[in-house]
Amino acid sequence: MNDGPRGRWLLVVVFLTGFVVRLGLAAPWAGRPLDDPDSYWPLAQRLAAGKGYCRADGRPTAYRPPLFPIVLTPWTFLPESAQPWATAFLNAALGTATALLTNRTARLWGANSTQSLAAVAIVSFDPVLVVRSGSVMTEPLATFLLTGAFFSVANRSGTWRRRDAALSGFWFGLAALCRPSTLAVAVAVATCAALHRGASNWSRLGLMVLALIGTMTPWAIRNALVLGEPVWTTTHGGYTLALANNPAYYQDVLRSPADAVWTGPNQRAWFEKISQETVEMSEPEADRYLRNQALEMLQERPRDFVRSSLGRLGRFWAVAPSPLVYGSMVRALTALWTVPFWLAAAWSLLNRRTWKWPRLTALAGVLALSAVHTVYWTDMRMRAPIVPALALLAVVARSPRPNGSGGARFS
Repeated sequence: MNDGPRGRWLLVVVFLTGFVVRLGLAAPWAGRPLDDPDSYWPLAQRLAAGKGYCRADGRPTAYRPPLFPIVLTPWTFLPESAQPWATAFLNAALGTATALLTNRTARLWGANSTQSLAAVAIVSFDPVLVVRSGSVMTEPLATFLLTGAFFSVANRSGTWRRRDAALSGFWFGLAALCRPSTLAVAVAVATCAALHRGASNWSRLGLMVLALIGTMTPWAIRNALVLGEPVWTTTHGGYTLALANNPAYYQDVLRSPADAVWTGPNQRAWFEKISQETVEMSEPEADRYLRNQALEMLQERPRDFVRSSLGRLGRFWAVAPSPLVYGSMVRALTALWTVPFWLAAAWSLLNRRTWKWPRLTALAGVLALSAVHTVYWTDMRMRAPIVPALALLAVVARSPRPNGSGGARFS
């Protein structure tokens, strides 16, 4: 395929098909109550009503990251019957925008039109990205923002200019305010920039870090004012760490099949226990308390921690969802899609250019998010933000050097 009108029309067809597929998968949710497992919609409704970022009882909160409810706020003015379709439209639009950024990044990394089309197809139809298109979840927005950061890192003419370095920090900052685990990707990219031999001028790296911090600072200041502490991400991290590292979890999951889903009476009893223990605490205090409990578990039961971490890693990289959640047809189709995708991404590791700037940033980001969810609570959907990075690795494995200069450089 060439870069002429036919190639561009094929790209448009894939973009539009991906958009329609997402809407189609969301159709079953249209006549049901809004699927909002993490209660982001009520946060957005309270923002729209002028009550601020608060719990149902009016107390200020930082339990969830702020960006996604802010994005949802305009949609809450729609009639209740239209809200599921509004959610589907937003998810589809973000998915299409992510595919557009993936296409541009692939071309900057040296992919030809056929390879960039393959990357767009992966991002448009990957099961992890599209299967919950009707749900209120942060994954579509976080994936879009993280892909924007990789696009800014890839940048134009193979160089990493000051403006693009600042933009990448801005993208990473927004991604962290949507999904804090993506901060690990920002750290990984910054490390790559620091170690890259062309990064002798540290001003670019400094600009990226300053832009990231500047983007997150208003949220930290707000939390210092209303919670008494400058919380930079959320007060949810301790809970997420403890959720994956507690006696009940170890007892149930380590004795279960690898694809088991933790649920049942032991989980409910653990929820009740921590609720009683933290009821009198402030959010930051409860966050620290749960984090310390989890860290104590790591110290007291290191072998169980290692075993459970390997299980989490397996769920994060699973080729098919759990049979307790999805039927055999969905699982088979997901595996048929994922296995070739994983093989193509793994093949890129044999290409020495994968280990050079800027492609190395994609690999580093994938490894960073994977490492986070080896320790914290995870399932397949947690890998959604790095699917575009994996797609880029898979399709540019045999591409020439990044466009424009025979090799990426800092200038």
